[in-house]
Amino acid sequence: MKSGWLLHMNNLRYLLLLPALFCATTAFGERTFKWTDHEGHVHYGNRVPPEYAKQERKVINERGRTIKVYDALKTPEQRKQEKQLAETAEKNKVLAEKQAIHDRSLLATYLSEQDMLLAKNGKVASVDALLQLTSSRVNSMNERLLGLTEEAATYERSGKALPVSLESQINNLRVQITTNEAFIKEKEGERNAIISKFDADIKRYIELTADKPDAKSPKQRLARIDATSNKQKADLSRNDQLLLTTYEGEMDIILTRDQKLSSLNELITLTQTRIQTMQIELDELSDSADEYESRGKKVPEVLLGRMKNVMRGIRQGEDLAVLKQQEKKKLEQQYNKDIERYRLLTANDQ
Repeated sequence: MKSGWLLHMNNLRYLLLLPALFCATTAFGERTFKWTDHEGHVHYGNRVPPEYAKQERKVINERGRTIKVYDALKTPEQRKQEKQLAETAEKNKVLAEKQAIHDRSLLATYLSEQDMLLAKNGKVASVDALLQLTSSRVNSMNERLLGLTEEAATYERSGKALPVSLESQINNLRVQITTNEAFIKEKEGERNAIISKFDADIKRYIELTADKPDAKSPKQRLARIDATSNKQKADLSRNDQLLLTTYEGEMDIILTRDQKLSSLNELITLTQTRIQTMQIELDELSDSADEYESRGKKVPEVLLGRMKNVMRGIRQGEDLAVLKQQEKKKLEQQYNKDIERYRLLTANDQ
């Protein structure tokens, strides 16, 4: 207890002597330092002992005021932590700057959240139209592939070599179908991204404009956006939206219909031609079988097998022709309905 009191008195005397000490040291260009030892006691002097040179030191003036501070040397862990904190702060600063730029862009681009909803619906409808066209293209290619595959099967059943051109067409169609299906998947992801981004931007826009005069609460405005979206979905079916965004006029629908019907007619004609070819082949095989029987000979199994394969091919071809005729009729009916619906939707634009 006594030693602590003596130390306190010594420090007090030193403080009282500081002005004189400062004048003496400054006369020789030296500085007065203040530091704390390992036991927490404060010391003053014109030199810091080596064992305390790495910890915090202060330079004081004649009045005892701190005029400069030398920070303690940091440990590797402290330096690493400071670096991480600085990097995090820099990242947050960059993100904040980007957010500020995005906020200004939202406020400069749109007059209201309703404008944003219209922009969102327009972009989504454009992607939907592209998805519909690509899906239709894939369906047509699948139909074409089916016809070519049937034709290839006919060659195999008759024991004939598959033409190189036919094999090439089949392979090319398969590649195109795979490519278009991948494109559809990509566009579906793009559609989802558009919806997510606009939903987030609309919410942010409402937050930014919450203090506008006569503005309703953010909750009320978000509810209104949801109600508007639901009403638009109820008023216009997806097919209606696709009609309005895909075609610029009634003639576009007619041209698209005619192109699809032309493709179907081509496939039907090709199938019928193939049936006729197989029928001629069957007649020739039947004549050969009749010739064997007229001579009192047994019809060879190979010949009978070929006749069965050809007859099977004829039946399959006839089934395909009927199926495509039905598809053609259904397509005509659907496009006729679309044309009538398009006229109704655009009646006020005339």
